[in-house]
Amino acid sequence: MILASHSRITIPPETWFLLPLLRRLRTDQPLDVAQVEFAVKTITGHYRWPDMMMSEADFRRRVRELERPFLRDIVQIIYQTHMERDHKPRWGDKTPGYIEVVPQLMELFPGARFIHLVRDGRDVAKSFQQRGWYGPWLHENTREWNEALAYRERWNHVEAKNSILDVRYEDLVLDTERTVRGICDFLGEQFEPQMLAWQGRVEDLVPARELVIHDKLGRPPAAADVERWRHEMTVRELFVSEAFLGRHLVFAGYEPYFINPLWTPLFQLTRWSCVGMEKVTSFPLKTLRHLRESHVRQSSGAPRE
Repeated sequence: MILASHSRITIPPETWFLLPLLRRLRTDQPLDVAQVEFAVKTITGHYRWPDMMMSEADFRRRVRELERPFLRDIVQIIYQTHMERDHKPRWGDKTPGYIEVVPQLMELFPGARFIHLVRDGRDVAKSFQQRGWYGPWLHENTREWNEALAYRERWNHVEAKNSILDVRYEDLVLDTERTVRGICDFLGEQFEPQMLAWQGRVEDLVPARELVIHDKLGRPPAAADVERWRHEMTVRELFVSEAFLGRHLVFAGYEPYFINPLWTPLFQLTRWSCVGMEKVTSFPLKTLRHLRESHVRQSSGAPRE
């Protein structure tokens, strides 16, 4: 929201379709007819396509106008459309999953700049758990953060590392203007005061179905949004989260609460017991769920599978 409030930068809703495209198509050569059709169907068939605010017919027309298109030429139509609509010369993309394909994105868009916004993994895990994203088990809610940090660590050893700026969520919350000025310097753009007054544009830039997820975007950042784990986690939950997050917490610059190396064997035991307990309990839970659904089907007269 902050970057999209800059007079020169437009950012559409999350796209996500680059992941399947980059798995199947090369970036360094023109696409043949079948590959072009695959790219078009992948983009327009994605559940995020309506968020792009572009008709499929218009998109296909613009693709047909391309001669010997590369993958970049096709996907850039989406971003060009948003630049034209907003009268801005530069675009960005905020899709969290794209941390998996940073080197491929550099091949696709030479000169691209990447902003890695990272939040304390303990707060992320607790937030996911409260929203029920990955079920009730706290350790399951650490997985996405760990995977993202593993990718970020991997990109430290490739050419892309010089094009990545790490920004801590806590800095963005507690010292917003200074942090945003640093981001602008990294992007080669001038800081603009209206970047910090994005709240009135939330409903215009965030898809309606996601407003409930981003319900705090309508207010300025607050100090209470930082280190929520200190008052929202029990000691047991904190220990479990650090047992799964520990190494990546340190990599991201966060100090563990259980810092003494003597805790290491207990961390290992905790990881083993959490994963083992999940496997032990998942089977009877699935069985009970199946029996309950079968009972409902029989009671309603529905045919049995």
